[in-house]
Amino acid sequence: MPRRRLSLPPLLAVVAALTGPLHAAPFGKGPLDHSLCCGPRGPSGAHDPSADNSRAELFANDSDAASRQERRVPLSAGNPLPGANLPTPATPTPVVIRIPGPPLSALDGPLETVGGYAKIAFSQLAGFTVNAPIQPLPTGTIPPDILAQVPASIQRLDGKKVVLTGFMLPTKLENGFATEFFFMSSSQLCCFGVTPAVNEWMLVKMRKEGLPAVQDVPVSLAGRLRVRAQWTEGVLASLYELEGDGLLKTK
Repeated sequence: MPRRRLSLPPLLAVVAALTGPLHAAPFGKGPLDHSLCCGPRGPSGAHDPSADNSRAELFANDSDAASRQERRVPLSAGNPLPGANLPTPATPTPVVIRIPGPPLSALDGPLETVGGYAKIAFSQLAGFTVNAPIQPLPTGTIPPDILAQVPASIQRLDGKKVVLTGFMLPTKLENGFATEFFFMSSSQLCCFGVTPAVNEWMLVKMRKEGLPAVQDVPVSLAGRLRVRAQWTEGVLASLYELEGDGLLKTK
């Protein structure tokens, strides 16, 4: 089903409202409320409310009110509404199509460069699992060393000029151009779609002019990568940041 587009201000409001534990702050936690993009959907087999009255009271063809009251058939476990005992079907796991790329192990060897930028991929940045604690952390708690879970081959990219392909989700516009945005491995990852893992996206701030605010179209973005765990009010806000230089042709 096609996603309903939100204009930028409501979208940012959704981003802020969904902030919560277990995932990066801008994207919220766990399975999100898909009524934002798909509309409200009830469980399959739910009864028709218009049938409640006919099931709630069954009267005999008797003109005596007292007799009708005695012969009323109440709703009970032995007399449920139609479909009340049908099991609710399981919600299918969404299939997310991500940009294919080389494995994490490819970072151990020499990297191809394009215009002075090392060519990397989200398939590598997201090629490991981040085990974060329940969030937000209690006040005064020292955050754990998340970087200790990041492979050395990725930590070595900190401060390096890189180029990678992904999808934009603009968060700040200036004169119609995106100066800040989320950069993700799939167009299906967003605050009201499928929640990404903290290593499947990065926060981008353009160093100079912004970029055309295109969505659902992969672009190759060049800039200086920062690998560092950012905590905000006890929540792991991000793992990757990019100081964006601009778009770059990689082929």
